[in-house]
Amino acid sequence: METAVLVFAGKSLATPAISFFVNKAFSYLNEYRKAEGLEAVKNRLEENIPKIQSVIDVADPDYIKDKSEALDAWLWQLRDAVEEAEDAIDELEVERDQNKVSHQAGSSSFTRMKHKFVQSVKHVRVLGTTRSQNFLTLVQIHQNTRSNLNNPEQDDISFRAKGKDLNADRVFGRENEKEHIVGWLTNTSSEDNQDAKNNNHVPIMSIVGHGGIGKTTLAQLISHDSRIKKHFDTVIWVAVSMSFDAKTLFDKIIQSVTLSKPSVDTFEALQQHLKKEIETIKYLLILDDVWEDKDISKWENLFSSLRTGVCGRKILLTTRMQSVADLASAVMRCEREFFPLCGLEEDENLRLFNHHAFINPDPQEFEDFQQVGEEIAKKLRGCPLVTKVVAGHLRAHMKVQFWNTFLHEHLDNFDGSMEDVVKVLKLSYYHLVPGLQVCFRYCSIFPKNHEFKKEELVKMWIAAGLISQTTGEAERAQDAAEEYLDLLNRKSFFELKLRNFRFGRNECHEYFVMHDLMHDLATWVSSGECARIADVASSKKLKPTVRHLSVAGIDGFPADAIKSLSQFKNLRTIIIEDCHDIQDDTSREVEKVIESLKALRVVQYHMFSRSRFPGKEANLKHLRYVSVSMN
Repeated sequence: METAVLVFAGKSLATPAISFFVNKAFSYLNEYRKAEGLEAVKNRLEENIPKIQSVIDVADPDYIKDKSEALDAWLWQLRDAVEEAEDAIDELEVERDQNKVSHQAGSSSFTRMKHKFVQSVKHVRVLGTTRSQNFLTLVQIHQNTRSNLNNPEQDDISFRAKGKDLNADRVFGRENEKEHIVGWLTNTSSEDNQDAKNNNHVPIMSIVGHGGIGKTTLAQLISHDSRIKKHFDTVIWVAVSMSFDAKTLFDKIIQSVTLSKPSVDTFEALQQHLKKEIETIKYLLILDDVWEDKDISKWENLFSSLRTGVCGRKILLTTRMQSVADLASAVMRCEREFFPLCGLEEDENLRLFNHHAFINPDPQEFEDFQQVGEEIAKKLRGCPLVTKVVAGHLRAHMKVQFWNTFLHEHLDNFDGSMEDVVKVLKLSYYHLVPGLQVCFRYCSIFPKNHEFKKEELVKMWIAAGLISQTTGEAERAQDAAEEYLDLLNRKSFFELKLRNFRFGRNECHEYFVMHDLMHDLATWVSSGECARIADVASSKKLKPTVRHLSVAGIDGFPADAIKSLSQFKNLRTIIIEDCHDIQDDTSREVEKVIESLKALRVVQYHMFSRSRFPGKEANLKHLRYVSVSMN
C-alpha cells in the first residue's frame, strides 16, 4: 500500500505554503468583489493549518505504511484539497489578467473561477472537528515513540546558485583492486590461447559485491586508467540494470561506439549493424549493474554479435550476484573470472568520511569530533555509499552530542548487511528538509542510470510545482532549485559526473546520476505519488493518487491501455519515453491522453514523425514546461 505521509513532506503541505495559497486565493477573490460568506471558511482553514502540520511532522512513515489506512486516506484527501485550491488559484490568476485587459471584473467566467475555488475548499471534508481530533489523538500516542533525531534537519539553504562550486566525487582507496583487474585486462597471454580463438569467446571478468560497495566506481577508475586507454582501441560503457534486453543493449553499444543513434531498430538489423561497427575494434566492453541470472537465451542473444572479431577484446561486468557472473561465463564458454569486492580499509573509509563530513579539508579544526567520527566510520564497515550519506547528514549537525547519539541509537547493531544499509539510507532521507525530499522523490520517474542535466531537471522541478514560489520571483525559484540539487549532491543522494568529449575537443560535459540503491529508495518513498511503467501489466497497478508518471515502450501498449491513462486526472507530469516503431493509432491515442489531462504542468514527449503536440484547443491552462523531441 502506498503511504501518503511519505510523499507529503514538501511544498504542498508545508505550513507557510498552505497559508500562502489561502491568503493569495482570498486576496484575488476580494480584489474584484466582496467574498460573501468566505471569511468563515478562511478562518477555519487558518486555524487548522498548525494541526495539519503537527500530524505531518510527527507521523511515523513506517507506522502509517503498515498500520493506519485511515490516516493514509485522510492525508491523500488533504493533498487533493490543497492541489485543487492551487489549480483554482492558477485559473484565478488567468482570469484576473484577462479581466484587467477586458475591464470585465464582474464577468461570469471569473464568478465560475471563484465558485470552483470555494468548492475545492469545502468539498473535501478533511478539516472537520471530529476527524482532526481523532488524528491529533493519534499524534499524541506516537509523539513519545519518535526520537528527536527524526525531526528533519534544517539545512542552511540560502537560495544561491551553487553549480559552479560542485565537483565530481573524489575516490579513496581501491588501488590494489584496480591494479589486479587492470593487470588481468591488459594481460596478453589469454589472447594467444588457441582454445579461445577456436571458440570465438571474449574473456569476462566480473566484479561482484553488494549494493553501495563501490563496484561502479571501481569500474570507472579502471576505464579511465591510462594503461587501459593505451591497450584498447575503445572502452564501451553500458548501464544494464534490471532491463536485460539484447535489442536495447545493441542500441546502447552502437551509440557508445559511433556517438550517434542507429538508423535501424529491428533486432536483426541492429545485430548486423553492431557486428559491422566492432568487428575490427579491440574493445573493452563494461556491462554495469547486471541482474539477469536465469534466462540463458537473453545472454545468447547479446553475445551473438560479440563472438567474432579481433583478438584482445575483453568484457568487464559488475553485479551484486555471483550467479550472474557464473551464467555470463557459462554462456560465453570462457573461464570463470571474478573479483569479490569488499569494503574499504578502515583508514581509507575514515578519509572518505572526513572528506564528506567536514567543510574544511583539514579535520583537525574539529578535534572534538575526531574520536566519535572515527567510531562512526569504523561502524560503517567500509561501505562507501553509506559512509558518504551518513557523513553528509552529520555535516548538517555539527554538535558532538548529536554525533554520539547517532552512533549509539542507529549504528550499534549495524553489520553492513543490505538490510542495514537500506535502513541507514531511509534514515538519511527522513532527515532531509521537505523541499529536498520532494525533489528527490520526483526523480524516481526516470530510469535507473539516467543522466540528469542540471538545467533540464531544475526547470522540471519548478514547473511541476516542487519549488515553493512563496519567496519571490522566478529567479529566486531558479536559485532555490539549483541549491537543492547542490545539497542533494553534497549529501550523496546524487553524484556529479564529468565526461570529456572525443575527437580532440577540449570540452567537458557535466551530469548527475543516482546510485541504483538511491533510485530504489526514491521509488519506495514516492509510492502512490510517482510511477514509471514499461508494460501493460504495470499500467494496471497504477494508483489513482499518482501525480508524476513516465511511460516507457508505449509503442507496445494496446489502444485501451493507453486510453486508461486518461483516468489519472491528478497527473501533473507525464513523460512519454523514446520508442521506435509506433503506429498511427497509438500516436493519436497518446495525443488524446495528453489533451485530456487538464492538471498537467510538465510534458516531456519524445514524438514520432506522425505525431503532433496538442494545440491551444487542448486548453491545458496549467502547462508550464514542454520538452518535445522528434525521432
